[in-house]
Amino acid sequence: MMKLVSRLIAGTATAAVTVTMLVASPAAAAPGDATLTFAPTAVLNEGSCIDHAFTYAVELPEGTTSWLLDVRLIGPDNERHGGQLLGTFGGDAPSGSDGLQLCSLFEPIGTYTIVTTTEYKVGTEATVFGAEQIEGTFQAVRNAKSKISLKAKRKGAKVTATAKVAVSTGGTFGPVAAGGKVTFQKKVGKKWKKVARGKTSASGRVKAKFKARKGTVIRAVFAGAGEVLVGSGLPTPPAKSKTVRIR
Repeated sequence: MMKLVSRLIAGTATAAVTVTMLVASPAAAAPGDATLTFAPTAVLNEGSCIDHAFTYAVELPEGTTSWLLDVRLIGPDNERHGGQLLGTFGGDAPSGSDGLQLCSLFEPIGTYTIVTTTEYKVGTEATVFGAEQIEGTFQAVRNAKSKISLKAKRKGAKVTATAKVAVSTGGTFGPVAAGGKVTFQKKVGKKWKKVARGKTSASGRVKAKFKARKGTVIRAVFAGAGEVLVGSGLPTPPAKSKTVRIR
């Protein structure tokens, strides 16, 4: 198998990250059709390179003497970001596995499209050139980061506290998925005591009401969740707000 892109990056670490969930294009039905499967998400952190794994299968007619599968990676900027050439010239079987290299120094975060074309030759017949196929897309993201803010208002002995949870997988922050668990706590001596609990709305907000005196110090704690902003299924880490003193 032959890599189309070779990169030398001084001082950067390489990382291989795999996601087990796979998606696939429709099954090949005609000679020359290719089917690729690959994970829907690639975690590409700063200062890293990864190989985004894929499996492939090429439908070839009996008697094929040579074939070529051109796998191209199109980035969110609509530019080509490398790819792979597979075929008889490299001794590759018509089905197998390989990877598409992404490096944070060159590849932006966003949606990538995998495009293929296939050509093959049977005996002394003319080479058959297949049509371009779009195999599907995947998201290149950073590891998720979480943050939570907290505001509180007191009316008599009752406090209304509002927390907002946001997450990011690279770039701007957006609201965490609905249903994220948030615990409101007040400080008693050197310990934190739970006073209320709630779940985030679609906007990432959660509101709670509880009794607390003026001067009480409170905070909100996000427990973490399994789904992030882009819906990739990557773990969202927990987070704690800054403390707020009730006025």
